[in-house]
Amino acid sequence: MNPRKLTGNASVDAIATMAITGNVIPATWYKTITTASGKADLAAINILSDVLYWYRPSEIRDEATGDIIAYRKRFSADLLQRSYDQLAEHFGLSKRQAKDAVVRLEELGAVRRVFRNVDCGAGMMGNVMFIAIDPAQVLELTYPDQSDDLDPMAKKRHRYDGGDAKSDTPMSEFRHRYGEKSPDIYKDYSETTERLSSDHPTNQPERLSCDKGDGGLAETSESFERAWEKVPGSKASQCAKEKAWRVWQGSLSDHGVDGDFLASSYRRYVIQQEQAGTEARFIATLSTWLKPNRPITGLSLDAALENRREQRARAERRSAERRAEEEHRKEEERIRALETEWRDSDPEAQRLWSLAWDYGAGFDRMGDAMRDYRAYRDERFRPG
Repeated sequence: MNPRKLTGNASVDAIATMAITGNVIPATWYKTITTASGKADLAAINILSDVLYWYRPSEIRDEATGDIIAYRKRFSADLLQRSYDQLAEHFGLSKRQAKDAVVRLEELGAVRRVFRNVDCGAGMMGNVMFIAIDPAQVLELTYPDQSDDLDPMAKKRHRYDGGDAKSDTPMSEFRHRYGEKSPDIYKDYSETTERLSSDHPTNQPERLSCDKGDGGLAETSESFERAWEKVPGSKASQCAKEKAWRVWQGSLSDHGVDGDFLASSYRRYVIQQEQAGTEARFIATLSTWLKPNRPITGLSLDAALENRREQRARAERRSAERRAEEEHRKEEERIRALETEWRDSDPEAQRLWSLAWDYGAGFDRMGDAMRDYRAYRDERFRPG
């Protein structure tokens, strides 16, 4: 099958079939982000393009219509976490070159370094670097001739209903419409999730309100909150929390466990995955982890319950062994007490016992006397 001709130029048509992805570098940055000598600061430009990629929202589309229904951020925390080592490895720089480039971007006002102490589950990590971005300064660096224009994209807007958008129309009011009014893509993602769930019913629990003021999740338990702390931030929406709370309550009764067991087990699972380098998007959220028979890599709920059963079985075996040893010791003490009482009442037994402990007669005579005493005891003494 011959490829379709797009432009008539073989090279251009071949490149058109490639799904090329990556960071975007505006051409103006080569003029606005420069070194002291006036040359383009390539290291700083590449790093800023990567930071800008992570701060650009990703689209969420309706599977049925293809319309954009929401945006969400690409990283889990409130700021993008990056280290100099990560930047250096990604762009083929030395750690010093990466640090100097970030410092130059900070001096330009495009980014800001924020250092925090972060709880990684296994302990506190100090001086972890996060990078904040200044959209206004990035706009100025990208559109140096339009820096006073709050929205340079306004001139390029159009609508599919035949009208033209005004240049001062804010982005939140602008829609690409194909007839029907599209949903508000700037609403909270959890509300969008709720709406889609109601349009396409599943076997999930009854409708989630996702809002405390609307009869939603009002109060949870301390153990649940300790488990929820470890849910990846990108998955920790209000709807997800309400769903997890309902599954959590069912797990307490179905498996006969307490909240502390579930919380500690889920926290161990997340820490295990983080230490293994698993991306946050592949770490199971709390409600998924709580459901049995799920193919979860690492410490699943089924594995945690099995470990708990094995630990209890081992503890019961050790307890039974200790009880048996204690009963055996008490029985021996009882028999010795009865033997002492019998020996004190039997003159022959007393004589043989005295000879068995007569050190003056020598060890050979003592051994013979002890054997005679035991033979006499076995013949006459009946304990119990």
